[in-house]
Amino acid sequence: KCMYNFTVMHENTPVADVSVSDDHKKVKIEKLVPDSMIQPFGGNDYSIDRVYSFLKSRCYEDGRADLNEILAQAHLASNDPWKWNKITHGVMWNDQIWIRYKGENLRWEDVRWRK
Repeated sequence: KCMYNFTVMHENTPVADVSVSDDHKKVKIEKLVPDSMIQPFGGNDYSIDRVYSFLKSRCYEDGRADLNEILAQAHLASNDPWKWNKITHGVMWNDQIWIRYKGENLRWEDVRWRK
């Protein structure tokens, strides 16, 4: 059973399909573009740690002074990358990588911060 099923996107280009089992023990990463600047899963590491690190990199840093206020606004009790990215789609200010979850029809124009 997969609770976490998403596509990593670069603008409107699918980059990788990722599936993670409910117990976070099994992961499947299918690269849809070759290793490059837009491929966050370059190389041959297809581990859950790699997926977690990617998701964590799309969150605010743990030591940030206003982190509790940010989490409160998002209705989160902790800086949980699994939950945070469901809310933010992993959108960052400094790149065009984002996460589209299974069943969503979002486009880059729907999620980007900078217009």
